[in-house]
Amino acid sequence: MGQDPRDIERQIEDSREHMGDTVSALYYKADVPTRVKDSIGDTKDSVVGKAAGTAAETKRGAKRVAEFAQENPLGLVIGAVAGGFLIGSLLPSTSVEDEKIGPMATEIRGQVSDLASEAVDHGTQVVKDAAEAATETAKDSGSEHAEQLSQSAKDSATETADQIS
Repeated sequence: MGQDPRDIERQIEDSREHMGDTVSALYYKADVPTRVKDSIGDTKDSVVGKAAGTAAETKRGAKRVAEFAQENPLGLVIGAVAGGFLIGSLLPSTSVEDEKIGPMATEIRGQVSDLASEAVDHGTQVVKDAAEAATETAKDSGSEHAEQLSQSAKDSATETADQIS
C-alpha cells in the first residue's frame, strides 16, 4: 500500500527544516568575519568577567586587611617592624656607609635586632594572653549557660509533674 499523504508532507517538512539548519551551519562556517567577531566578543566577555572577579577579590582582600589592621594595631606594628628589619638586613651596605658609620651601624643593627626580638616576644605573649583570656571567657560563658539550661529544665520538669498530679 502507499503512504499516507500527511506522512509524506511531514517528512518533506522535516527534511526542509533539517536542510535549513544545515545550510545555516554551512553559511556560518563560511562566514569567517562573523566567526572572528563572535570569537573576539566571547574572549572580551571572558576577560571582562575575569577582571571584574579579580577586582572584587582584591577589594575583599583589602577590606580584610583593613579590618585586621583596625582590630590588631599591635600586630600591625610588630609586623611592620619585623618587615622593615628584614628588608634593611637584606639590603647591601655601600662603601660610604661602611667608612662613615661602619662601627656605629654594627652597634645599631645589634640594638635593633634586640629590640625587634623583644617586640616579637612581647607580641607573642600578648597574643597568648589574649587567646587564654578568650578561652577562659568562653568556658565561663559555656558553664553559665549550661547551669541556666539545667535549672530551666528542672523547673519545666517540676511544673510538668505538678500539672500531671
